[in-house]
Amino acid sequence: MHRRCLALGLPFAFAFAAAAPTVALAQPITGPGGFPAKSVRVVVPAASGSLTDPVARIVSDELGRRTGQSWVIENRPGAGGMIGSEAVARAVPDGYTLLFSANNLVITPSLFSKVPYRVLEDFTPIALVGRGDNLLVASGAAGIKSVKDLVTRARASANPIDYTSPLIGSAAHLTVELFRTSAKIPLNHVAYKDSTQGTSDTLSGRIPVNIMGISTALPHIRAGRLVPLAWTGAKRHPDIPDTPTFVEAGYPAVHLGLWFGYFGPAKLPAPQVGFLDQQVAAAMKAPAVVEKLAGMSIDPDSGGAKLLGEMMAREYPIYAKVVAEAGIKLD
Repeated sequence: MHRRCLALGLPFAFAFAAAAPTVALAQPITGPGGFPAKSVRVVVPAASGSLTDPVARIVSDELGRRTGQSWVIENRPGAGGMIGSEAVARAVPDGYTLLFSANNLVITPSLFSKVPYRVLEDFTPIALVGRGDNLLVASGAAGIKSVKDLVTRARASANPIDYTSPLIGSAAHLTVELFRTSAKIPLNHVAYKDSTQGTSDTLSGRIPVNIMGISTALPHIRAGRLVPLAWTGAKRHPDIPDTPTFVEAGYPAVHLGLWFGYFGPAKLPAPQVGFLDQQVAAAMKAPAVVEKLAGMSIDPDSGGAKLLGEMMAREYPIYAKVVAEAGIKLD
């Protein structure tokens, strides 16, 4: 059982330079009652070095341009994202305090014994922003060429095959745990404080299997040091067209990638939700937003409030079951 207490931020660091100020629309777009009539606070429950932070800034900057108001990012990391998330759950539901979170929002409640909010009741889903799926890879030194090969070797091995992930309790980690239980194979998660060390040990062959973002994996795949095994996305990634999805590999349950979205406190008025949903959808079509997110291997997905709520309700019990079966606790 893992009991290392780590902050559940997304462990990919990006050197994110602030973009030049964007020019507001000649006629700002406003919603019900002239909303927003002042700046909007966007709480990001992760550190500035996480992947969530630049995604939030890119999209919120475009929303500010459209509405003519400042969308101010406030990083509030800590306690697996619970500090920032609780601040929004307790905020006045007026649309001026929003949460921008990855799907660790629905994972965290299963990882900690005490959570100061009810994730499915205390937030209003507003809009899905994008997905950043993960790639299961093998060390080039391991001789594992496919998911089928990994399953065969694991079942024949006297000891569980080691694998690592960017962070304990992350969507990437739990995806492999779901795969492990679906395939009924012995795998052992090796945790690192720094994901770069896990990548290094995979490249050297010390750790046979890893799961990571494709932007991290691609240079090493092209150099022959990593072998792509399966992709968590709904369809194959264009940069690795010969690599199947987990669904294609025979594991239909293993489709839990990374996603991002905007949320408000519970009881956020429907007219404001509808307005924000529409503005996010428009922002996700802006060429600058699409280009910047693509550079981070994030697929824009402007799914609305209904879809985001359905995803939360679907994934919450799945992650809870995986965490319980794997015996993972971060407190």
